[in-house]
Amino acid sequence: MPEVAFSLEDLVVATYCALDDALSKAGISARKGRLIPRPGPPPEVDDREILCLAILQELLGYESDNHYQNWLAANPIMRELFPRRLSRPNFADRRALLTPLMQRLCAAFCDIAGEAPPPFSPSTPTRSMCADSSAPARKSASGAWPERAIAPL
Repeated sequence: MPEVAFSLEDLVVATYCALDDALSKAGISARKGRLIPRPGPPPEVDDREILCLAILQELLGYESDNHYQNWLAANPIMRELFPRRLSRPNFADRRALLTPLMQRLCAAFCDIAGEAPPPFSPSTPTRSMCADSSAPARKSASGAWPERAIAPL
């Protein structure tokens, strides 16, 4: 299979679009920024953005929430694409709150992809699970996105 490369911005947009397609397929829609009903005012950051960032954290291979949050804050592309971000503890809490949706979304991804495994499931190898030396090195808070684009998994 030919290797197709994505820029960071392309990866973010493709991830958000795939997430939006899976939400539609699963019959889940956002109401006032929420994907699941809960009390209180509308959230400052939409649940879809939290899910997108959580998926990107796995795709980019960040096992540490601190390193990921530092990279998000330091990366100009991510700051532009996600101008409203939560603190690390609040992000972790919202991600945990939204985790049950991922099971439904995995089924929706399967429906969309046909017989291929869902793209964001524990059985799908991602950079954080691969020992492939050709994968981009982990980024630090001061590190920039590598010039080399990510190839799809």
